[in-house]
Amino acid sequence: MNIKPKILYVDDEELNTTVFQLTFSKVFEVLTADSGVKGMEIFNNDPDIKFVISDMRMPVMNGLEFIRKIKNRCAHIPCSILSGYQESPEILNALNNGEIVDYLMKPFDKKAIEQLVLKHINSTTGN
Repeated sequence: MNIKPKILYVDDEELNTTVFQLTFSKVFEVLTADSGVKGMEIFNNDPDIKFVISDMRMPVMNGLEFIRKIKNRCAHIPCSILSGYQESPEILNALNNGEIVDYLMKPFDKKAIEQLVLKHINSTTGN
């Protein structure tokens, strides 16, 4: 029985979450949220989430603030930022200190995201 790994994608733009879900639904079970607050709710209620990807610029809570909350609850979950904006010092800092495993640019590269997620999921499932 082949169970698809579960990932969480958070983006405040509905079009982005829809496209992401359609793009990756063959490989992953994609959960989506339109805010960091909603993302935390989903994450807290689903222990099977293996990877988290978040947009950076969102109202109320930005992507890194959201990821820090995830990491506080579950430090081993690999997280990544997907954004339409260039890397900022804040993003580079998060990469350097291991808060995020990668920084991805929109429009996203399907193959790159698939490989990134699978690589990190496969390296954490052995634990």
